[in-house]
Amino acid sequence: MRIAILGWGSLIPKPGGLPLSGGWQTDGPMLKVEFSRISADGRLTLVIDPQGSKVRTYYAVSARNDLDDAVCDLRIREGTIAENIGTCSKDGSRNRSEKHPDVLPVVQAWLNSSEFDAAIWTDLESNYREKRRCSFEASDALAYLESLPPVCRENASSYIVQAPEQTRTSFKTYLQSKGWL
Repeated sequence: MRIAILGWGSLIPKPGGLPLSGGWQTDGPMLKVEFSRISADGRLTLVIDPQGSKVRTYYAVSARNDLDDAVCDLRIREGTIAENIGTCSKDGSRNRSEKHPDVLPVVQAWLNSSEFDAAIWTDLESNYREKRRCSFEASDALAYLESLPPVCRENASSYIVQAPEQTRTSFKTYLQSKGWL
């Protein structure tokens, strides 16, 4: 089985111990993403977000040929549980996205025109409303970043700057227009 690992954020420059067969390619499926998840260390991280910007994702070939093993690899790299890893198989038998089922047809269409049998991705969602008690909006997100202690603010800025160039979201563009990046 040939498995694609989809990515749009820190996975690209920092795959860690994720077993890959080759480098990242730039023509993955188009998905809506945004820096709308507040991580444990305070960074705003990229996640699939229905309100986000549509971007072309990246993909890399998993060194595994078993879907469960590839899911386990990505789960370990992301420090999460298996339910937070989305899966889509060309035959449709392993399609699962707990948080964003609306991406399944998009990934399925991409898979159908690819040489892959399956694709996996990190299936986390925005927690901005839960953490900030308001919807994700650029002005509030900037105020949030400004409120972080200097070390955390620098770490948050570094994460956004290191996001792959083609992962250009409206929030990153906003930060650049404000001279924050």
